[in-house]
Amino acid sequence: MQASCFGLFSVIAAAIAMSPAQDAAAATSGGVTVALTCEIGTAGTGTFKLTANGSSSLLTVPCGGLATATNPSWLPGTMATIDQTAGPVGTVLATNQRVYLATYAVSFSTMAHACSPAFTAPECPPGTSGRRATTVPWWMIAGLIGFLVLVIIAAILAPLLIVGQQIRYFHRIFFDNPEAFRKAMRNLALMPGMAWRIRLRSRLLRVPLPPGFEDAEQVIRDDKQRV
Repeated sequence: MQASCFGLFSVIAAAIAMSPAQDAAAATSGGVTVALTCEIGTAGTGTFKLTANGSSSLLTVPCGGLATATNPSWLPGTMATIDQTAGPVGTVLATNQRVYLATYAVSFSTMAHACSPAFTAPECPPGTSGRRATTVPWWMIAGLIGFLVLVIIAAILAPLLIVGQQIRYFHRIFFDNPEAFRKAMRNLALMPGMAWRIRLRSRLLRVPLPPGFEDAEQVIRDDKQRV
């Protein structure tokens, strides 16, 4: 009877002694997994300081990789502060970042942005945070100028082509009636904006002015109200 009681007391005492250890193990945080992404052409590593429950751990993560930091003092549910103490040359450091710990490893991702006018920080080398001068390739400027020249030429030639089509159209209609063709050309030249087009077409293509054009010009000169 005494032996049985002693064995029962031993089991209870062992269970009581193991419970705090199991609770402590279950209450330990799974840590923080840090992933570091770098821009194309950037190489190196980043060093991070993770602090929680008054205890800190240092973690080194390569560009494009990840690593996990753990600490027996970290407890689930508490807030951990992440400060990047070092990184690839010419990049901005991530500081004062926060995550909440859990029983599993929580994830934290950051990118090592290169120092530029868009991303500035005290650790950036002098001159990298100012406005950088950009140069436009010469072939782009030449292409733009060529495009503008083509647009201007097309804007000049298109009305001339239309006038030429109209002249040929009336010539086919009044092929057997020169006087009717002359009146048609006179009326065409009297239309606003048509006289200079007919004259410019004649000079560029070196073709004679259509009959009746001189009469229209005389009418235009005599009409003081015509602009």
